[in-house]
Amino acid sequence: MVEGIVVTDASSGERRKIPVTGVFIEIGSVPNTGFLPQELALTEYGEIVIDCSNHTSLPGLFAAGDATTVTHKQIIIAAGEGAKGVLSAYDYLLRTSPEAV
Repeated sequence: MVEGIVVTDASSGERRKIPVTGVFIEIGSVPNTGFLPQELALTEYGEIVIDCSNHTSLPGLFAAGDATTVTHKQIIIAAGEGAKGVLSAYDYLLRTSPEAV
């Protein structure tokens, strides 16, 4: 069981213990989108702009998860968004001629 966490003040170096009964760990709060094409629309925070069907600003490119503009960055939401993105990509491929892909 968690009884507390020890934190260090980044400025002073002072350490103190904060009593808690639970911990929620957040990692990856800065999206890793630097590898994407420059013409892809991103927010000022580097998130990939998507619509409700996971389309991005580039035709045929779909995105899902915490690196997108979806609200509430949680693993269960990212998993659902991934499923939506795959279905949207599949639909795109069915409706697009092979020459256009």
